[in-house]
Amino acid sequence: MFDHLSLGVRDLDAARRFYDAFFAPLGAAVSSATPKELAYGPGGQGGLFYLYPVTGEQVAGLGAHLAFTADSRTAVDEAWRQAVAHGATTIRPAGQHPDIAPTYYGCVILDPDGNKLEIVAGTMH
Repeated sequence: MFDHLSLGVRDLDAARRFYDAFFAPLGAAVSSATPKELAYGPGGQGGLFYLYPVTGEQVAGLGAHLAFTADSRTAVDEAWRQAVAHGATTIRPAGQHPDIAPTYYGCVILDPDGNKLEIVAGTMH
C-alpha cells in the first residue's frame, strides 16, 4: 500500500544521529544521504523512510504518527532506550499494554522534532 514515508525535520544532521540510533535495533540503516535528504531501508537497502529539512514553527503533523515493526520485545526496548538517549520524549514506555490489545508490546515516543513514532512487537489485533 505504501511506496515510502517522509518526515520533515529541523536539522538533518541531528535527525540522522537520532534515527541511526533509533533504527539500528530495528534492522534499518541509511541507504542514501544527500544534504537535502536521508533515506533509510531494511539493512540499509532501498528507500522506504525519508527525512528532509524543513523550516517553520510546526514541523510535525498534528495527530499523525508512524508505527514501525520490531522483530522482538528486546528490539522494542533497545529502540526505545536509544530514542530516549537521543532526545525523544516518551508518550508510552516500552512494555506490554493490554489496554491496546492482549498481545501488544510496544512504545510510543515523540522524536526531537515532535513526530510521533510507535514501535510494535506484538499484534494489535
